[in-house]
Amino acid sequence: MMNNMKKVIIAIICTSSIILCTLLCLAAYKKNTESYIEFSFVTNQYDEKVLSSAPQKLISLKKIGAQSEITVRGKDSFHNFSKTKFSKNKNDLDKYLQKTDFIDFDNEEVIQLSESLNLSELEPLDCAKTILKSINQNTGFIKYDNALAADISLGYTFGRSASETLKTSMGTCGEFANVFTALMRLNNIPCKYICGCCLDPSYSTLHAWAEFYDEKLGWIPVDPQAGILGVLPNYIKRLEGIDFPDTGSDFSKIKFGNVRIVEVKE
Repeated sequence: MMNNMKKVIIAIICTSSIILCTLLCLAAYKKNTESYIEFSFVTNQYDEKVLSSAPQKLISLKKIGAQSEITVRGKDSFHNFSKTKFSKNKNDLDKYLQKTDFIDFDNEEVIQLSESLNLSELEPLDCAKTILKSINQNTGFIKYDNALAADISLGYTFGRSASETLKTSMGTCGEFANVFTALMRLNNIPCKYICGCCLDPSYSTLHAWAEFYDEKLGWIPVDPQAGILGVLPNYIKRLEGIDFPDTGSDFSKIKFGNVRIVEVKE
């Protein structure tokens, strides 16, 4: 009984945190698109190379026991997309075309959606835009799953595969990322799974999104759940991989907090 109640409470927290973070942050930065914002936070799960990969920049990292105090400069690639310099690292592109248990793009559910959207006829940027419009939580057909969010937060599961998400039409930020990644890889477009956080001194949450590779622009971040191309300056990536398990993230053991704004550059 207590365990079920705990799951319900966590589900409510997870749902409100991620929904408000993705939607309210859009409103917060809509009229105030700073060049960058430097955030400081403490966590025990990160990859230093990921923290320092464009469009964000690692400013400092100080180890405090088993955790680290990290300062990262986040850039607004959502409103300032055309002016943003993305990472053009071509290493291991083939790695991000792989099929996994969670990115199962050979499944009929994924193939049928790709065909219905005519994705094979589109360039990477247009392909991404079409997918974002189709699956996002606000106007798309996939809805948020409270119970699954609780199970992931407690470390019971890594979530659903792309095909399972399409069958149920429900998922968390991770499932939105799985579907987006599967559709991109099916169409031979390299795509990464990103574990990160949406930061604000009064309201922060862990989050997942994706990055796809465009030959002209580089690795472009997208938030499939919110349906946005590019991300806001408070989206800070910590880990990346071919799927959620590959990132090494464990929500049941993560330490995360002490968020503060260090500097704002307009």
